[in-house]
Amino acid sequence: MKLLNTIKELFKVDTIPSDLQKSEKRELNQAIVELMVEMVRADFVELQAEKALLSQVIQETLEVDAERAGEIIERAEMRNDYSLSLKSQTAVINNYMPKQQKKTLIANLWQLADADNEIHLLEKNLLYEVAGQLGLEKNLVDKITQGV
Repeated sequence: MKLLNTIKELFKVDTIPSDLQKSEKRELNQAIVELMVEMVRADFVELQAEKALLSQVIQETLEVDAERAGEIIERAEMRNDYSLSLKSQTAVINNYMPKQQKKTLIANLWQLADADNEIHLLEKNLLYEVAGQLGLEKNLVDKITQGV
């Protein structure tokens, strides 16, 4: 249940700026899903239960059916498979999110990484890389994650 609540936090309404156009919100949500998928995969232990919960949350928060949620996740996986970096996702987030929401996103990604009660070194490195691309320094990330 901790994982479900953590994933829901990533889609908190206050994380997504309300003044965005529908297409911009869709693009931002896709970038967030791609980061979540990457975090789930970071420790090389991708559990079917995690993907099922991710699908459930996407259905609830984005108000789509199971088929559409599966398409969103599949698209995120495919884009991640062919992406050499996280720059496309972080560029979208940099365009649409102010700094405070980026901090919230980092805190929520940290909780997602810790959903199995273990922070793997690869998850930690991924978080620092994402944060760096979002313009957040390592010492700030350490403060954010210690407060979670």
